[in-house]
Amino acid sequence: IAHGVHWPDAVLSYVVVALAAGFPVVVALAWIFDVKAGRIERASAARLRGGPLAAVLIAIGAAAAAPGLFYFFVVRSPARTVSAPASIAVLPFVNMSSDKESDYFSDGITEELINALANVKGLRVTSRTAVFALRGKNLGIRELGEELKVGTLLEGSVRREANALRITAQLISVSDGYHLWSNIYDRELKSIFAVEDEIARSIAAALQRTLVGVKPATTDVKAHDLYLRGRYFWNKRTGEALRKSAELFEEAIRHDPSYALAYCGLADALSLRVEYDNARPSEVLPKAKEAALHALELEPGLGEAHAALGNIATFQNDWTAALAEHRKALDLNPNYAMAQKWIGNTLMFTGHLQEARAAFERALQMDPTSLIANSNVGETYFFERDYTKAIEQLSKTLEMDPEFEEARYFLARAYSSQGKHREALAETDRLHLAPVAIRQLLRASVLARAGRRDEARALARDLEARSAHEYLDTEAFAALWLALGDHDKALTLLGKACADHQPMEDVKIAPEMDPLRAYPRFHEVLRCANLE
Repeated sequence: IAHGVHWPDAVLSYVVVALAAGFPVVVALAWIFDVKAGRIERASAARLRGGPLAAVLIAIGAAAAAPGLFYFFVVRSPARTVSAPASIAVLPFVNMSSDKESDYFSDGITEELINALANVKGLRVTSRTAVFALRGKNLGIRELGEELKVGTLLEGSVRREANALRITAQLISVSDGYHLWSNIYDRELKSIFAVEDEIARSIAAALQRTLVGVKPATTDVKAHDLYLRGRYFWNKRTGEALRKSAELFEEAIRHDPSYALAYCGLADALSLRVEYDNARPSEVLPKAKEAALHALELEPGLGEAHAALGNIATFQNDWTAALAEHRKALDLNPNYAMAQKWIGNTLMFTGHLQEARAAFERALQMDPTSLIANSNVGETYFFERDYTKAIEQLSKTLEMDPEFEEARYFLARAYSSQGKHREALAETDRLHLAPVAIRQLLRASVLARAGRRDEARALARDLEARSAHEYLDTEAFAALWLALGDHDKALTLLGKACADHQPMEDVKIAPEMDPLRAYPRFHEVLRCANLE
């Protein structure tokens, strides 16, 4: 019943105590009085003396003591105990501002509190992607705790009006629903850094942990605001959003040239444009690397900057440097799930698929609801040619978010490789956010494998014309010519791409490349890309 009316467990405990406390009183009254003919009468004197009376008094005393003992040992003891090891998830702070365009600000506060709490010794902090994946789902405290595998939750709200700021925050124990700590901060906007630090220190104290001393990344309120907006767009992972993100990080740097995290954000935005925006690697990667190195000049211990360098090295086919940088990032920031995920990518691209899957599963331990890590696990099965498991895992990822395009892209490839062409085309048609060229390359390849070669060749001609003035994914283009049976053209494309230092991420492991594995020229491509 208590769960049906959404009572906290503590309320149910108190109800049990109250009922137990009333029981001895009822027993005593029943012994002393009788009900006869609708009237209450005192029992006979004989009944109230001797052995029977002593037995009743002992029973009543035991019954009376039981609730107290129950409360002391069962209810009271665990009431404010946090599960060990200490763990926390910062739920997305609610934007209470009149300007609903300020979501980026409340999201940014959430992310910065996650980063601040990562500096609390002995505290496991759930990543941003895990908590944001549950936003809008009507889950109770216990359900959220079970989903995120944590013992405590931090929730709150942000109201920003001009230069006035109100932040509410409360720390809740998952096991019993108790508020372990709460506060309301009414400050000026310029005090935002102090408020974030105070919240992190208060939570550390409530959990009996120690916050390692960290200084604010910037003291410039405008630069900080621009950085939060930049990360907001960066997390959208579309070409347009990444371009906007880079602009915002550059503007933040203009306001505060010593803002290391802004340089790191710029490096991340530029490098991911290769993957999500068809940007030419030769145009964006040198700028990305310069920004990441400058971030380390400003703050040598910044794990996020090492992770950015590792991601850049991956796009440059420098796998040894990529692994080294990502591992350095995790040494500096063990809670940075993105570095763990990028380690998995590097292992996967170099053919270490079981090790890669183990890395992605470790990322999932840090971030159980991560869409990208869930998709990555499915991708390892795809590259192992276990298409049934790949389809199962990728479909599960899309159940979490039907708009997650990377999982759908690989699901289409898995269906096509398994010979399920109708399903592959259906998934290709559901890709809406990916660049047009990527969608067309995939569709043309699927059509070719389905035997619809005239349609595939027409698309191939259009794409070839576009490649004269637009960067296209060379591996995907090579896969298209392979599906059309032109091995020589595919090998020529791959050889030129590697000579031009283009990313060669899938070439060693992709099933679509299997027809080329007997060619010496293909192994020359692998050596050129440092994959043999």
